[in-house]
Amino acid sequence: MIRRVLAVAVLATATLATIPAAAQAVPACPAGYLCNTQYFSDSARTNLVGVKTQFCDGEVSTWGRLSGYITWSSSPCN
Repeated sequence: MIRRVLAVAVLATATLATIPAAAQAVPACPAGYLCNTQYFSDSARTNLVGVKTQFCDGEVSTWGRLSGYITWSSSPCN
């Protein structure tokens, strides 16, 4: 029984250790704002691989890969 508990603990730890450091939560875009999220493949944020833009009317435009290191910005709608 103890071996099984230890095995499960080791597997859980190994699983958590393999989650990439690049996984970041993207902030929610507040109502009445235009929000832009840029995705980069590297932590120095030099290689842009995708973009997601949420416009004031709620429309969303994306291109490329939407994972990796991010920069996020928002600005109020007029």
